[in-house]
Amino acid sequence: MRYIIITLVFLCSLAIKAQNIDNRRIHKDRKNEMRDKIKALAVAHITKELDLNTEEAQQFWPLYNEVKDERDRLEKVKKQLIRKLESEFDDMTEKTASSYVDRMVAIDKRISATNLDYKHDDIIKVIGAKRFLKLKKAEMDFKRKMIKEYRDRKPRE
Repeated sequence: MRYIIITLVFLCSLAIKAQNIDNRRIHKDRKNEMRDKIKALAVAHITKELDLNTEEAQQFWPLYNEVKDERDRLEKVKKQLIRKLESEFDDMTEKTASSYVDRMVAIDKRISATNLDYKHDDIIKVIGAKRFLKLKKAEMDFKRKMIKEYRDRKPRE
């Protein structure tokens, strides 16, 4: 009888763990789906605002995506550093804290340097200076639009 109870408890714990893993996977899939949808909306918005022809688009998007991918990569590095810092924070010495500050500042400088201005000469060769400014405005407008949409969807308390 005891073995049956132990086996049942074990099977129930496996089922609960499997369900939690499945729920995390579903949440991650939804998050990736939403991220891809927002990216597609941004591409459509920028393409429309810049009125890119086929040749310009073929040259522009790889440059633009390179900048965005590098920035995303650096943001992930920063998040990993923050998670590591959080786990060590309570036992951290002043010297270790100083090291984290230096690493964080270095990453933030690289993130700041990795924006459209980082590749502006190459992008301007493709779309021109005037449309480069239009691109900067289109990005800001898109962010505002997404924030407004998020706020409008958020239930009022």
